[in-house]
Amino acid sequence: MIKSNKISMKLLSMVTIIMVIVFGASYLLNNYFLSDYYLYKMKQKITSTYDEINERSISEIKESKSSTENTNNVTIVIIENKGNIDDLNERMQFSLYKEKIPLNKFWMTEDTLKKVSEGIPVKQLYNQGKIKSSLLTLLYEQEGHLVLIGSVIAHNSDAMKIINQLYFYSIVFGTIITLLLVAYYSKKIITPLEKLKSVAKDIANLDFKQVNIRSGDEIEDLSHSINEMSSRLKNAHLQLEQKNQQLNSLVSNISHEVKTPLSLIQAYTVGIKDGLDDGTYTNVILEQVKNTSDMVDHLIMLAKVQALDINTETFDLRAFIQQLIVHYKILLSNKGMEVRDDLASAEKCMVKADKSQMDIVFNNLIGNAIKYGEGAFFFLTLNNETDGSLRFEIINKTTVVKAEHLHNIWDSFYVIEESRNKEMSGTGLGLAIVANILDKNDLRYEATLKGENIHFTIWFETQ
Repeated sequence: MIKSNKISMKLLSMVTIIMVIVFGASYLLNNYFLSDYYLYKMKQKITSTYDEINERSISEIKESKSSTENTNNVTIVIIENKGNIDDLNERMQFSLYKEKIPLNKFWMTEDTLKKVSEGIPVKQLYNQGKIKSSLLTLLYEQEGHLVLIGSVIAHNSDAMKIINQLYFYSIVFGTIITLLLVAYYSKKIITPLEKLKSVAKDIANLDFKQVNIRSGDEIEDLSHSINEMSSRLKNAHLQLEQKNQQLNSLVSNISHEVKTPLSLIQAYTVGIKDGLDDGTYTNVILEQVKNTSDMVDHLIMLAKVQALDINTETFDLRAFIQQLIVHYKILLSNKGMEVRDDLASAEKCMVKADKSQMDIVFNNLIGNAIKYGEGAFFFLTLNNETDGSLRFEIINKTTVVKAEHLHNIWDSFYVIEESRNKEMSGTGLGLAIVANILDKNDLRYEATLKGENIHFTIWFETQ
């Protein structure tokens, strides 16, 4: 048996109540109404036979008598309606005897004959006493003859008692077998439910387990749903932990980035107050204020990027890049750099992305190449890949970036130059902004080192 639980007890109780009601009602019907129903069906048989032969002549009835008796399992007796009542009873009883129906009691009354003569068929049940049987008859008159349709009914009270007793035992045995089967199948249903309950508790305790159920029904479907939920919750939990770690790291980095300029501002302000200014203190203070302001602007930009919705549109990436480069003419001239490009080699340059967000991405990448690039130029290339994508690369020389830096280069506040000189390292937020935008636009990207050149690559789907 299964261990007690709410579902199994409810199921067993429900099945038991249903069986008691159904089998109990069936037993009572058999015990109290079977004999009456048997007599009712026999009367229907007699009536049906009467309806079948009523319109026939006496000669037709005699001709078809044997087949009608066999078909309907009745006895048909025909006598002339002549003589007194005793003579008619004697002849009718003798005719029944010839049909192998010996009777202890049989009588037709004057009232019966009167009704018959008026065309009213009369049904009569003759109890034969100790013979333990009765004769059910239907009597009617046809062409001066009395036609009797009869059927012997055995008294079945003893047989019914035995049958009902056996039926009662069958009900008890069937109930026990049914409850055992219900208990067995309840266990098959409840066992996987208990597994699901255990896994659900584990998931609630952040133990994202999986459950393996092969029942081929809705419970198995439910287990698949719970497994999928567990996997998604696990991924969401990991992402949340990563976000928390990133948030902690962000707060720590912001504290560090703000603390340094504030300490310098405080120190130089005190120096000015004490009359120690050699003419450079104000410039240092303004520089630190500018660095702090730049960092705040980048933080605001990063927050906006993370909250922005994506509004994609189709545009020509080559024309878009060429238009951006024009804006950097003065900065390139001041830095003594030039742009070398291979933008014309790409045939398909129509891409689908958020154009305003791509403006931020390319301005960051081009600005970094100008600010941190070493040498007199940097490269821009566009190439169509065999898989139908469009590859963009911006390449500049660097001796600062090493292979071990590439893993963290997209992280917020990650700076390569150990002295954290703002002229060399910046705020460490530019590439984090780029990465966030590219992720939101579902664009693949990477940073690689080839010799002394760093390659920033982005792949676009062409339209």
